[in-house]
Amino acid sequence: MQPLILAIVGAGGVFLLAGATRNHGWEVADQVCRIGSTLCDNPGWIIIAAAVLVIAAAVQSIART
Repeated sequence: MQPLILAIVGAGGVFLLAGATRNHGWEVADQVCRIGSTLCDNPGWIIIAAAVLVIAAAVQSIART
């Protein structure tokens, strides 16, 4: 579960950075936002998904003990 959470947080950071630097001369940000325009406009969705996974991992960890 931890690698999945890390991957989602990383993707959230990429889309947050791309959304902030879109149309400022950085081609990579423009390409990322062309592919995932919804996520560039609303990077909070990825952060919410990561928070849900962190809560699920915490509950799973507590349930094991």
